[in-house]
Amino acid sequence: MPLPPAEDQSDETPAPRPFLRTASDPVANAGNAEVQTPGRPAALHAQPVFPPPVVEARVLARLAGWQQFAALAVRVDPPAISTPDGPLHTILSACLEALAAQWGGHWFAWGDGLYGCALPGIDIDAAQTQAVGIQSDLAKTRVETVSIGISRFPLLDFDSAAALQNACKALDHAAFFGPAAIVVFDAVSLNISGDHFYQSGAYDDAVAEYRAALRLDAANGNVHNSLGVCLAQQGKSAEARTAFEEAHRIDPNEAMGIYNLGVLHLLEKNNAQALLCFRKALAVDNRTFDIPFQIGKLLIEEQAYPEALNLLQAAAALREGYAPVQTLIGRCLDCLGRREEAITAYSKAIKNNPNDAAALSALGILYDTRGENPEICLTFCRQSVAVAPENGVFRLHLARLYHKHNQLEDALAQYETAAELGCDARLQIDEIRDLLDAAEDDRQCCA
Repeated sequence: MPLPPAEDQSDETPAPRPFLRTASDPVANAGNAEVQTPGRPAALHAQPVFPPPVVEARVLARLAGWQQFAALAVRVDPPAISTPDGPLHTILSACLEALAAQWGGHWFAWGDGLYGCALPGIDIDAAQTQAVGIQSDLAKTRVETVSIGISRFPLLDFDSAAALQNACKALDHAAFFGPAAIVVFDAVSLNISGDHFYQSGAYDDAVAEYRAALRLDAANGNVHNSLGVCLAQQGKSAEARTAFEEAHRIDPNEAMGIYNLGVLHLLEKNNAQALLCFRKALAVDNRTFDIPFQIGKLLIEEQAYPEALNLLQAAAALREGYAPVQTLIGRCLDCLGRREEAITAYSKAIKNNPNDAAALSALGILYDTRGENPEICLTFCRQSVAVAPENGVFRLHLARLYHKHNQLEDALAQYETAAELGCDARLQIDEIRDLLDAAEDDRQCCA
């Protein structure tokens, strides 16, 4: 009984996250951190101040009528903590009290280890100077450090409460620089805030943050890309395409925008255009796994196995231990007649993921072709069906092995299920039914 050709093998390999969302570390994009040390590790276990805490009415009452002020959010860097009755809180309180008195401002405890301060009539440069002063005063007596986010009022249409919360968003931005960082609120801060909303599934809020970021910096390609991803998740493909195109126009040497345009084409079943976009992305970025991986998958569909193999091997080098890419490598090798190498690739896939149904099914077939013990071959194919019972092709593989080894009733059951799942098994079903009927007639004649 002939086995199914390798090119008919269906893979259930999940793609990695479909869209690329991070062009580079925010540190590289920020540019406004007063305190940063290249290579310094991020603050230990720094949790985002998300969502920014509510500004109490009593605080807003103190700010009423202020035409201009700088807002500071001060946070004790982990692992240190500041308790209301602890010495660190006492020192910070005294420092902020003196600063507020000097400028006619107002400070307040905003949460565990978090403080807010509003200083009227000063600009961002002066606020940064004051922030450095806070850190210097603390360093005279304590080993603990603080990070500080700064924002200003007025800015766009943010009200005074939002100005203080924007300082918290800058504080989240500062966490990317490690401890003792000072960051001024900007488009990157809003992009980070938008990402928090995106990751929590609050897409409308994320879009609002990204659009506000673009009002601050319309030439930030990373934000355009983030906006595009969020719009795509909302099903707004046309708007997403515009955002990705703008991201690519702003920075044609960044792969994200053009790659994500390719993903949109892929979702629309326009594989030719998707492949064109992915190739353009690869031309500027050969270090991002998703790009060669997606090209390799599309080339397999075109049966361009040699080129697909090269790209998938490049992808495998970028993400070691990722089973789906080894499964696809195995498929290419099998289709190229390099079956022993294919077995090695599929075996790697199963080592990394024992439940890789596509690799299990393929190994069962290849081991049978090599003449291995039929029960071993059947075991692999049975396991693939157990992992992916709704995959008709894997059931077809198992059925054909049963059929080949004359286990006709088992073969018939699998053929029938495969047919129910959309596979064409009519000839095999008819053949086995005829054989079983003939066998039954023989038994009756001999009775």
